[in-house]
Amino acid sequence: MKKPIARLSDFLRLDEAERQLVEGMTIETRRYRRHEIIHSQGEPAREIFYLADGWAGACVDVAAGSRQMVKIHLPSDLLGTPSIVLDGAAETLIALSPVTIEVIPVSSFAKLFMSSPRHAAAMFLAAQKERVMLMDRLTSVARTNAMQRLAAFLLHVHDRLAIINEEANPLIELPLSQEELADVLGITPVHANRTMAQLDTTGLVERRGRRITIKDLPALRSLGASPDRKYECDPEWQVPVPDTGWRTGRS
Repeated sequence: MKKPIARLSDFLRLDEAERQLVEGMTIETRRYRRHEIIHSQGEPAREIFYLADGWAGACVDVAAGSRQMVKIHLPSDLLGTPSIVLDGAAETLIALSPVTIEVIPVSSFAKLFMSSPRHAAAMFLAAQKERVMLMDRLTSVARTNAMQRLAAFLLHVHDRLAIINEEANPLIELPLSQEELADVLGITPVHANRTMAQLDTTGLVERRGRRITIKDLPALRSLGASPDRKYECDPEWQVPVPDTGWRTGRS
């Protein structure tokens, strides 16, 4: 686990000892080919997964055998955390590209959460960020047109990649098929292809196959009509807690 877990580092800067505690939870590394199932909806939720490399999708199975993709996971994400409150997985996790997964037992994660106030605070804050992102996504699907949804999605991916790579790259290697992109946007595959072509003609992006280069970031933000969220890292959350022995395992 070389990259910091995104959810644990969005709001708090973990020191080396805190990072080692997280890295020490992993028990196994697994690799999946594109479109392989990582974990299926309804299966026992005894593990969560650190996405070390590649893209993954979180899907919800619905009636008549269909499936709705509800979230795209990028490197350094934690997968499967919503399922820890259920007796079976809430979602199906699928590899959208070749992926490398590191497995973390839920029991180990719970122990860390209960024993380390800073890790617990980091997860709590990250959960609030996820909630805001979900509100924005629901608003986008319900109240914007296809072009705006596509722009907002590309910006979302760009901004999340920028968090894990300080050298923000305008080039996005998009591994999604036309059908998967349509699923994310809530439109038909034909409409998704036509919308991507229309966005390409605006000059805001340049598309070459699955390689998309953002040419005008401010204009794309304006088109996307997404709220300009500024997440605040409150200095009060950075205050060290008294040593209670959790770092060294002392009781």
